[in-house]
Formats: sequence, structure tokens, C-alpha cells
Amino acid sequence: SGDEKMSKSKGNILNPLEIIKIYGIDQLRYYLMKEVSHGSDGNISLKNLESCINSDLANNFGNLCQRILSFINNNCENKVPFFNKFTHDDELLLNTLSNDLDKLRNLMNEQDLNNYIKIVINNVFNANKYVNDMKPWSLKNSNKERMNTILYVSLEFIRKVSILLFPVIPSSSAKVLNALNVKKEFRNLSSLKKHHVIKSGDALNNLDILFKKF
Repeated sequence: SGDEKMSKSKGNILNPLEIIKIYGIDQLRYYLMKEVSHGSDGNISLKNLESCINSDLANNFGNLCQRILSFINNNCENKVPFFNKFTHDDELLLNTLSNDLDKLRNLMNEQDLNNYIKIVINNVFNANKYVNDMKPWSLKNSNKERMNTILYVSLEFIRKVSILLFPVIPSSSAKVLNALNVKKEFRNLSSLKKHHVIKSGDALNNLDILFKKF
């Protein structure tokens, strides 16, 4: 832990079962896969674990899922909105994961999980920026059609990124895909090339907070 190598004689061994009890198994899986290179030693500490959970999972992926699904629940009768023509910004967000798919496959095959996760999670940061820039909440009374399209694009992005994160955080990703009612046959990499898997008008399920902050 910290900059020291773990050693029984030094008494600085971290008990993974205790860590899982406090932080969660998905959270620990994510941290280890992102921060420790396959076959190498890693610098592991609870402080770094908490920072990773807060920045990548709670404030980023979890926040994106929560804000979009909560807004739809409150403003769209908890149903998938009907969308209109996608703008350049919409296409850019939807295509970014599709365009990275071959690279991501190769990284996974090479067991380069660090760079795999970095690419995926950076796209989630971009998705949160997209939502902030598009401001769907400000369109509720002035342009509901555009608001619904932004929300639909966000749902499709959440579907895609949840599939990509499934090997890393399977329990959390499954909760999101279940909330979106994504059928099992569409929970695969080939579906990332499609932009209209989620059906407008379908009911969504409630999603509890995925990751608590530390």
C-alpha cells in the first residue's frame, strides 16, 4: 500500500475481502484493472482507490446514468423518448465508441486493460460534457422534440458504454442494462455499431445509485 511493497512482516497487507465489504467488488475490480498493469506490480492504496471510485465511477459513469434516467423518470413518464433527426453533435457522441471498437477489441485481446478502460471512461467524460452543453433541461418548455432527442442519444450512449464496461464492472453494468430493458441478444459488441437499439416508447426501470462517494 502507498509506495511501499506489501509485506506480512511490515504489516501493510490489504485484505481484499475487507475492501470489498467497504467499497464493493465492482469498485475494486475497476481500480485494479485500471491501475495495475497485467503481470506487473502496482501502487495500491485505499486513498487512490477512493479517488478512483469518486472520479471515474461515482462522479462520471454513475452520474451520467443517474442524471439521465432521473430526468426521464420525472419528465418523460419513465419511457424512452421519441427522437428526431440527429445533429452533428449527436452523431459524434454515438459514433465515438463505434469508431474505437476495433482498437478496444485489440486492447482486450492483448489484456491491456489499463488503456481499454482509459479510452472507455474518457468517452464517458465526453458524454457528460455533451449533456452539459446540450442542456436538455432548458428545452423542456421551448423545444421538447430536441430535448427528447438529446435524452435518447444519451440513453443509447449509456447502453453502449455499459456493454463495454461489463467485463470490468459486471454487476453495475448489468443493473444499468436492466434499467434500460436491453435484451440479452443486444448485450454484445456488435450492437455498438447500431444507434437505435433502445425502442422509443418502451418503459424504463428505476435505477438506484450505482456508486457511493468516499
